[in-house]
This record gives sequence, structure tokens and C-alpha cells, in this order.
Amino acid sequence: MRGSSLFVARLVLALTGLVALSGCISLDTQRARLIPVADLDSRGQIAVSREVTATLSGGAVQTIASGSQWRRVGAIVQGDVYRPLDRGFTLQGARQVEAWLVIARARLVGFYLPGEQAFAPLKTPVALPVEMRQ
Repeated sequence: MRGSSLFVARLVLALTGLVALSGCISLDTQRARLIPVADLDSRGQIAVSREVTATLSGGAVQTIASGSQWRRVGAIVQGDVYRPLDRGFTLQGARQVEAWLVIARARLVGFYLPGEQAFAPLKTPVALPVEMRQ
């Protein structure tokens, strides 16, 4: 009996470790240089018209809330960069990082991480339904 108890204890320990690691999804990133827009006026403001769920290339799932408001602040090679206006937005990986939307051809292609000056791509770009704000 002692051998089977030891086996069960090791199995539980191993599974606990896997569960703990699953919360530490890695963020695949690439260096990105933000070119800021010259004029931060209201023409660059958008509001997401319905909730959108997107999967990062590393497997983490992110949700963009319906009604969230964003302002175009610049561009990187991958697309236009939008910063949140009404609330902060973060990605959950090994640690929490601030993230801004990267949009190209009306599709969310990934996130710009201003603190790291990096781009985190989506596994597959997704349509991002938005309304222009003034």
C-alpha cells in the first residue's frame, strides 16, 4: 500500500505543478518601434461595438470589451496602434503587462506593449467591429 500512496502523492504533485504553470502563458513578442501621430485629436477615436475574443500566438486568450474606447496614438510596421481611453488594458502572461490594440485593415492583428516596446501577435487576426467617435 505504501508504494501506491507514494505514487499518488507524486502524481498529485506533478499535476499541481502543471496547473500552476498553465497560468504562466508566455507572450511571444517582437521588438517594435512606435511612430507617434502628430495630432492626437478626436478623429482617431474608436469604440468597439461588440465584444471580441482573440488568441495570442502563445495561446493566451484576450477579450476586448464592447463599448471600450481607444485613441490612435501611432503606428508600428504591423498596423495602427490604439491606446485605451476609458480604462486600462493588460495582457496576462508570466506577468501582467500594459497593452494597446494593433489594427490593420479593420482586423485586430495583435497588441503593442508600450513598456517593452514590443509587438505581441495574435495566432490569427480577427475582425474588430468599431464605430468612429468624435
